[in-house]
Amino acid sequence: MPSRKKKLRLHRPATPLPHRRAFLAGGAACLAGGATLLTRLLGGQDALAADLVRPPTADPDDDAFQSRCVRCGLCGTVCENGCIRFFGLGEDAHGALTPYLDVRQRSCTLCMRCTNICPTGALTPTEKDLPALARTLRMGKARVDPDRCISYLGRLCGYCHDACPLPGVAIRLTPPALPVILDDCVGCGRCVEHCPAAPTAIFVERVPS
Repeated sequence: MPSRKKKLRLHRPATPLPHRRAFLAGGAACLAGGATLLTRLLGGQDALAADLVRPPTADPDDDAFQSRCVRCGLCGTVCENGCIRFFGLGEDAHGALTPYLDVRQRSCTLCMRCTNICPTGALTPTEKDLPALARTLRMGKARVDPDRCISYLGRLCGYCHDACPLPGVAIRLTPPALPVILDDCVGCGRCVEHCPAAPTAIFVERVPS
């Protein structure tokens, strides 16, 4: 009888090896950074045209923030809304691998988890207390462009007011539903994410240091 040859089955690990995971993660970061840079060069997203927002409690002095941030990425792993992104390796001007928010894509829900996991003090540990955050937190401040805002152009909207976690405190509507940004705006970007205008009619500008 002819002999039967046994097929050798190679054992493959169920999960990638540690060095492979690190390689893939690094590659993903580079791609994300490259995509961000390309978007800026092409002028594709209004959110990237303005200053990008840092996570809550970050020092408004960007150099001071970068000096404390160790690029560990932990803030992004606990973010409730998955809104924290990281600059690519080629974006040294903003701090390669440091966190930022593109609030037009995903805004901050003020869960404050990132502040409580930061190991270096680049983000200050803070509890989710909306009244207290309205008094102390300044990630930036929203600004409405009346030339793009649906309500200012004669049609009623109000999405920005409804999306705001601090309605009446950070934003109010004046008749007939015209949005007005108040001093207690914390710059979370919820209004920007939910603005139905394209291009967006509302932006978050970083508070100068």
